Amino acid sequence: MEKRVALLTQTGDYVGPDLARRLAGRHRLVLHAPDASLVDELRAGGAEVEVVPGGEVDLRTAEGNTSLVERTLDRFGRIDAACLVTGIGIITGRFVDITPDQWERTKAENLDMAFYGLQALVPAMVTQGSGDVVLFTSATGARPEPRVSTYSATRAGANALVRAVGQEYARDGLCINAIGTNFMDFPGFLKASGADIDPERRAKIESQTPARRLGTMAELAEFTAVLLEGTTRFQTGQFFSYSGGWTG
Repeated sequence: MEKRVALLTQTGDYVGPDLARRLAGRHRLVLHAPDASLVDELRAGGAEVEVVPGGEVDLRTAEGNTSLVERTLDRFGRIDAACLVTGIGIITGRFVDITPDQWERTKAENLDMAFYGLQALVPAMVTQGSGDVVLFTSATGARPEPRVSTYSATRAGANALVRAVGQEYARDGLCINAIGTNFMDFPGFLKASGADIDPERRAKIESQTPARRLGTMAELAEFTAVLLEGTTRFQTGQFFSYSGGWTG
């Protein structure tokens, strides 16, 4: 039986490496911006991997996302699953101090990536009559906090977009969901929160979640894979907060 095809973006860090390893057994992979060592590891294990270097496509644009989808279709003829990791960095600070440039960057990375990614994927999946999509946002979109106002607002917009698009295309066989994370044991979060250099700061941050710890990338990859493997397809248009119970 021919393996499914999975397209994963921004696989150089975050959940990308763990998710690629998790899906490799049942999927042929198209990896955007992976580390060479990950590609070598997957191929050595027998996985079929197509690589799209990060510098070749701009995921903040319609053209970049369309190119990525077309390259996947040219190589494998279909896309059964796609994981779109949106956003690049967290901009924090008092609302009145956010600059126009910061606002434009936040919108481009948190909203445009989501909009253009889904617009590129949906037609191809509708044509084939099925498809599983997970779009990564942030749990802050469900629980806004001071000093992350613009970040939270754009993440909330992306969550709403996914929920609406998921409902719209459910009858076409598509399952489109969002996962929003927070409190993850990941260099980006640790640096942004100051937990990377101060053990006491890390302990304080961990105490803010009901789970009293940070989540791991391996755990997140397992959770995400359930939504991508095509084995359970009665959930779409949903936002899942993966934050140790922080959003309640």
